[in-house]
Amino acid sequence: MTRRGLVLLALLGLCLSLPARADDALLAQITTRVASSPVLRADFSQTKTLAAMRKPFRIAGHVTYARDAGVLWQVTAPYAVTYLIDARGAAEIDASGQRKAGGGGDNAGAAQAARIMQALLGADLAPLQSSFALAPIRQDAGWQVTLTPHRADLARHLARIVVRGDTAVEQVDILEATGDHTEIRFTAITHDTRLSEAEAALFARPE
Repeated sequence: MTRRGLVLLALLGLCLSLPARADDALLAQITTRVASSPVLRADFSQTKTLAAMRKPFRIAGHVTYARDAGVLWQVTAPYAVTYLIDARGAAEIDASGQRKAGGGGDNAGAAQAARIMQALLGADLAPLQSSFALAPIRQDAGWQVTLTPHRADLARHLARIVVRGDTAVEQVDILEATGDHTEIRFTAITHDTRLSEAEAALFARPE
């Protein structure tokens, strides 16, 4: 190959790598922007629309995200239950404080879903690149990242996830392979530096 050909090939390789590098830089900026607060609290409304049903199912409540601890997902309507999501997976906490976790294969699936949800709420999306193709874009009011699964086991269930936000995640849309759609909106978002005593107690798992 001529020297000119080698130069053109090198330039082509550089041009092809620029979008990926730009995406990585934007993902890092998004993570830094959201991670500036160790603790985030918000109200949430979650609407699940099933492809086979006309009437959507709605729940609402409060969520606490702690960068070093995990996520507390406190449903208040139409029923009351709290879910703890952390590096060890997901556990359900009932009104009396009793904890219940799944077992066997269900627990493995719940743990994977828990890791994904924790990464989404913290906008710590780069670690998900082993399972998803990430497409971040800037928007006038913040940013948006579309996650498309490239692992076959995930693609069987998920079509894509779309996350939007600014200094915190404000909306998550989960589109399933079946056509079902879950929309989660976060409002009344507040930033803090530490958990309350009551929150810390819920995060404390028994050994």
